[in-house]
Amino acid sequence: MRTINGFMPVDEQDKEVARTVKVGDVVRCNLVRPRNIYFHKKYMSLLKMAFDHFTPKPIEHNGRTLIPLKNFDEFRKWVAVKAGYYEVIGYPDSSVRVRAKSIAFHKMEEDEFQGLYSRSIDALLQHVLSSYKSYDEVEETVNKVMNYA
Repeated sequence: MRTINGFMPVDEQDKEVARTVKVGDVVRCNLVRPRNIYFHKKYMSLLKMAFDHFTPKPIEHNGRTLIPLKNFDEFRKWVAVKAGYYEVIGYPDSSVRVRAKSIAFHKMEEDEFQGLYSRSIDALLQHVLSSYKSYDEVEETVNKVMNYA
């Protein structure tokens, strides 16, 4: 934790590591802001709300009409890709696929997660939540959902 006197250990594990460093030692560390579980829940509420707003459209395939399955995990990944949070995977035949990156706590810092949240709302407004007029209206609805949860 940053204090007026500099960085201080927060928990017992941090204190043990700090005890091993002698006065005057130079150390290198990675500073990571821990993810906010409330904000993660808010993101999941946003996705659930948007998921409930969409119905897959039937498609024609080999002369048959198919109704695609509605799958929350696939929807979550689709939103992440639309929000620009993806990696491109290459294959031996020179083809590529775009895959959503993980939103696991140990794979994404809070600042990056906040960016994903904001860009997800933009993507959802464009592709799913057309009945909403603005980012603020989506935020207001998500906040209402969070208060009921």
